[in-house]
Amino acid sequence: MINQAYPPKIIASVSDWEQWKSLQGKTLSDVCDWVELRVDGLPQELSAAEVMAYKPDMPILVTVRCPDEGGITPIDDSTRFRLMENYLPYATALDIEIKHLEKTQELIQKAKARGVIIIASGHDFLQTPGEDYLHEQEKYARQLRADIVKFAYTLHSFTDIATGISLLHRRKGDVAVMGMGELGPISRLAYAQHGSCLIYGHLDGRATAPGQWPVALYRQALGNLSPINR
Repeated sequence: MINQAYPPKIIASVSDWEQWKSLQGKTLSDVCDWVELRVDGLPQELSAAEVMAYKPDMPILVTVRCPDEGGITPIDDSTRFRLMENYLPYATALDIEIKHLEKTQELIQKAKARGVIIIASGHDFLQTPGEDYLHEQEKYARQLRADIVKFAYTLHSFTDIATGISLLHRRKGDVAVMGMGELGPISRLAYAQHGSCLIYGHLDGRATAPGQWPVALYRQALGNLSPINR
């Protein structure tokens, strides 16, 4: 679990190998709290040790996204799970899709033994799922030992934004919600004000999902906003 207090942790997502190498040894705490390494975007011949030789001096969220939830490079499940395990010694947190939680319980147990935070994520690149469905997914993920439950979905209206706000006020623990698409940036700020515990952005204009802002801009905006309680 992480502190749910406002502001949320700001995550700088990196999927480009050259960009990752440029971060070696750097402290980025002025613009973000964690760096997400999108392993699915890196050259697959690289070992975890080779990649982490260039890590910034920051907490690392390791993500190896599956293809149908936004993965950059198609990687089969067995290879993805092996990569996740290889990166565990370097991880502050590990992202696993909700639909894969059951088949990764052994991996989750190893992560928990290391004190690694498990983020269970679900993505919808077409629409905003119904609130009740998202609430049930949150409960399911917690039963399978998720510490944080994260939802990213495409917004088509302000009603869709309201779905996430309502979900946040029903949450049973740490939840991160973020919208994708044209309404994504404004939704992420609204969700942060209503208790979303993570907010994702990018460095140097290289977004890893539609709707992201630069992390420096999120840091500035969140500093000028306040939490909303109801």
